[in-house]
Amino acid sequence: MMRRLLGVWLILIIASNLWRKTHPVMPSADAAQRLVTVSQRNGATATGEDARIAIREYGQRQTDRTPVLLLHGTPYASLAMRKLGQLLADDYYVISPDLPGFAGSAQPLPDYASETHAHYLAELLTKLDIEQAHVVAYSQGGAAAISMAHHYSDRTASLSLLSTIGVQELELFGSYRINHAVYAGQLAIWRAAQWLLPHFGYLDNAILGTGYARNLTDTDQRVIRSYLSTINMPTLIVHGRDDGLVPYAAALEHYRLLPHSSLVTVEGGHEIVYATPGKLIAPLRDFLLDVNAGTATERASASAARTAAANAPYDPMSRDAVTGFALIVMMLAIIVASYVSEDLTCIATGLLVAEGIISLPMGILACLIGLFTGDLALFLAGRWLGPPTLRRLTSAQKLASATAWLKQRGPLVIISSRFVPGTRLPTYLAAGALRMPMLQFVGYFLIATLIWTPLLVSIAAAYGDIAEQWFSRYASTGVWFLVSGAIVLWLLLQLLTHAASWAGRRQLVGRWRRLTRFEFWPRWAFYWPVVLANVAFAIRYQSLTLFTLANPGMPLGGLRGEPKDQILNQLTPSGSVAPYAVVPAVDEHTQHAQRMSALHAFVEQTGTSYPIVLKPNCGERGRDVQIIDSADEAERYVLQHPHAIIAQRKQSGHEYGVLYARIPGDACGSIRSIAHKGATIVYGDGHTPLKTLVLRDARAVCMAPFFLNEHNDQLDRIPARQEAVALSSIGTHSRGSVFTDANALDSPALTHEIDRISRHFDGFYLGRYDLFVPDADALQAGQSISVIELNGVTSEPAHVYHPGRSVWRAWRDVISQWHLAWKIGAALRRQGLRPPGALTVIRGLRDPQTIA
Repeated sequence: MMRRLLGVWLILIIASNLWRKTHPVMPSADAAQRLVTVSQRNGATATGEDARIAIREYGQRQTDRTPVLLLHGTPYASLAMRKLGQLLADDYYVISPDLPGFAGSAQPLPDYASETHAHYLAELLTKLDIEQAHVVAYSQGGAAAISMAHHYSDRTASLSLLSTIGVQELELFGSYRINHAVYAGQLAIWRAAQWLLPHFGYLDNAILGTGYARNLTDTDQRVIRSYLSTINMPTLIVHGRDDGLVPYAAALEHYRLLPHSSLVTVEGGHEIVYATPGKLIAPLRDFLLDVNAGTATERASASAARTAAANAPYDPMSRDAVTGFALIVMMLAIIVASYVSEDLTCIATGLLVAEGIISLPMGILACLIGLFTGDLALFLAGRWLGPPTLRRLTSAQKLASATAWLKQRGPLVIISSRFVPGTRLPTYLAAGALRMPMLQFVGYFLIATLIWTPLLVSIAAAYGDIAEQWFSRYASTGVWFLVSGAIVLWLLLQLLTHAASWAGRRQLVGRWRRLTRFEFWPRWAFYWPVVLANVAFAIRYQSLTLFTLANPGMPLGGLRGEPKDQILNQLTPSGSVAPYAVVPAVDEHTQHAQRMSALHAFVEQTGTSYPIVLKPNCGERGRDVQIIDSADEAERYVLQHPHAIIAQRKQSGHEYGVLYARIPGDACGSIRSIAHKGATIVYGDGHTPLKTLVLRDARAVCMAPFFLNEHNDQLDRIPARQEAVALSSIGTHSRGSVFTDANALDSPALTHEIDRISRHFDGFYLGRYDLFVPDADALQAGQSISVIELNGVTSEPAHVYHPGRSVWRAWRDVISQWHLAWKIGAALRRQGLRPPGALTVIRGLRDPQTIA
């Protein structure tokens, strides 16, 4: 059903976007507007594309009175200024344009910044044959008006700022980078909606559309403070005392920076311009009359006291906490951020409190909402996704036992997990998956959140008080200090919570050893020098894919996901392959019963008894390899893995990885690496539970997260004295096996036997055998070898993971093995073979089935 819905959705999206391409919707000016085409200009030089500006005109042009240029805010256009324009029309000729990108002036433009709008507006006055105008601006239009007054002071008779934005420090969060991260996110969401919702063009010119979002994103308010210091013409500032979008503090700061300005405070909020314009008309008329009469104050005639105040530096700590719309946006941002990292968000919010950007109660409230709703979402996700998964993975008895344990200790488990990093996700998912009573656990979530959130936010705020002088001293980099401080506090929190218990301290030891011992590094961290070396080899051998010729008999040389059955089929005539069978993939011809029949036939025909090994036919690094102890477990595995599966008898003895190579044309090959693969083992003492044994062991602690998860149902078991508990059962390093250097076992007899086996595989020159032998002597003698797998060109010389081995030696040996692959490929190219194209290799990496 879900696939069908997604299919219908995809078809509608394609149809919608095709319609938008062939039927673009461009709004036209309404009957009350006329169109004027202008070019963006900077001084006398055209710098941008032509723009079509729709204007509304009120009143009659008069030779004795300077016209008024009336600018709207966002997201509304000039229609929102209609009432004010009509009131001004009693005395003045009023031009009210839709700014480029809005309403009747909507068209694709390279730049929607307010400063660019100022250049367009100056050119509009030229087109209308207007030498000078009184500029009256509202809200976001204030940025364009201030830019125009700065760049075109000779064209600006006066400046009136009605509830306008201005200096960066008092806009939204006060930080350019934070504000623009929010604006960019808003624009990204809008563009995603345009492309991912089948709207057939109806969203392309919505009010909160591209023009609005681009205007916010493209505008840089950091320059406005310097622009205000250059404005000399008479200026009026009118602002609502209860403005929730642009704080009243912004009007006060603009009034300070413009020592010749007048400030009129009116009762109301941000909507007064279009809701109650009558409150504005009297101060506007009086101001414009003074300007026309030449009695209005200019900067040169400002008082000495106000001039001195204007020249004083801005104090970033003087800003009040955000209110109104900015507060709503900030709280929403905190709530969303908490879904990514709860603790880091609480810490960052505490630092915002310390900086005075948000009040402590509002910061705590936002974090409470975020953490509580996030916890509830995890619980519901567990309830929705958990039961089917748990029923497939575990028995009904274990599920019932886990349910009883969580019911019995529910409050303690939920509340304590809030204080232990890394435990909330599994705990809350499990609570939902085990169908715990929802109202009861919601209460536990709330109690835990009410304890933890105020504590963490308040501690971070106290830290911020100590660092207050740093914010003041480094105001220009305050946002980076805020981010780095939050991260440092978060890391300290992780460290302290782990250090509070012995188990936590041992886990810290394990993390440190994983960091300092390369054998536990993630692949990307270890392989970057190898990647650079391969780039050098590609340049040297003038081919990007030559190394894939190292094994012409394998798809892409065994680069990724080579089919194990095809390889084992080639090697079987050697008589050294462990018994195996293929359980076919599910398709229109093969159903579950037939797959299980193939598995049962293998068990019966080979005389194999459980346990057996099941693994994907196309897989690597031990992914989804499992030792199966019963027919019921086998059926669950087959149900969960619809692709082809390899079934093998579980081998006894010792497992080794033997890397073999032969240069084409040579009489025999050579062994390049031998590694013994052993389990990580801990020994019981008769009174210590398995979890403690794992954390106490010097090596097991390095992979404690994996082992504790792998043996989750046995962690409380107390092994008997001297009982050996093998923590890893699969010979894969990433799943806990210990690889030790066994190159001393190399011998002519072993080389001869591996070479004999390899000769049965036409087109094989380089790869690693995973095999079992009774003991080391048998391996050295080349006797009783049972091959379970052969990997291709990406095979690692497994001895490099010997504990304590230098990373430099490991890089040397791995790079040497890759160089050998390029040499073999070059030799086969000389014989006439051609490597696959880069696109073929990319397709094979994405889906090995395409080249199998």
